[in-house]
Parts: sequence; C-alpha cells; structure tokens
Amino acid sequence: MVCYKESLQNLAKFTGEETKKISQFINNIERIGKMIEAKDEVLYCMCTAKLNGEAQRWYEGNTSLTEWNALKEALFERFEPTESLSKISEQLKDRKQQSDETITSYYAAIIKLCREYDPSMSQRMMISWLENGVKDSIKIQIKRQMKALTESARTIQAFFKIAKDEQEL
Repeated sequence: MVCYKESLQNLAKFTGEETKKISQFINNIERIGKMIEAKDEVLYCMCTAKLNGEAQRWYEGNTSLTEWNALKEALFERFEPTESLSKISEQLKDRKQQSDETITSYYAAIIKLCREYDPSMSQRMMISWLENGVKDSIKIQIKRQMKALTESARTIQAFFKIAKDEQEL
C-alpha cells in the first residue's frame, strides 16, 4: 500500500502542455491502479486529482465525463496530437527487427510503440505488429507455433517466449 501511495504522490500532474504525453500519464495512472487492483471509479479519481492548468480547465468544462473509460477516451482525443499518432503508426509499420537485434530488444520496442499508439490495443493486434517485423529467419516458425495455440493462449507473452526459443535455436 505504501508503494501505491508513493507512486501516486510522485506522479506529475498533467497540465495538457504539448511536451507532456497524455498516453504516458494514462499508462501511469493505470499502472498505479493495477498495484491495488483499483476499480474504474478509483482510476477516475486518481486521474482527475492529477489534472492541472489547461487540462483541469478542460475537465471542469466537460461535466458529462463521469466514468473512467469516457474520461480516458476524451483526454486522448483532446490532448493526443494527431501528428504524433500518425508518426507512431508509421514507426510501427516500418519497424523491423535488425539482424543484430535481440528478440528482447525488438519486443520491448514494438510493445512500447503499440501502447503509445493505443493504450488499450488488443493482444491480437500487438501480436500482429510483432509478427510483421520479426526477422524472416524465425517468422514462419513463430507464426506456426502461435497458430497451434488456443485463441486464449495467444498472448504477447506467449509470442515472446516462442520467439526467444526460436532465436536461441
């Protein structure tokens, strides 16, 4: 519990300035929420308590935002620069695992881009991005093993384990 309180205290207020990323702010709120298995109402309260400046004025002018998911979506819509999203989308499309790059490094880079692009992106979509850019030398083996898994077992963690095993062969 102390860890949660400290994390929340250390979380910088979100002002809406262009230099501050709304995706990073929301991810931090949700990460802190996971520590205590917080319900949406708590995430909503944590978020609104950490708004300041332009972001707080915007929130106060939007009284219809009373639920966490609606607030989160509206914050993204208002404060996520559109050029930033298209830039991230391009990075995802162009990102390929380099010949000297480990699967660990590639995986971390793709997952980071996916979460920046859409913090609620589905596992299936993240796996698709991961498979798209993985080295050709292991791509088919990974896809084959992923396809053999049940739908519920096809997770980004399963992809990582399979890819790591294939890389080590």
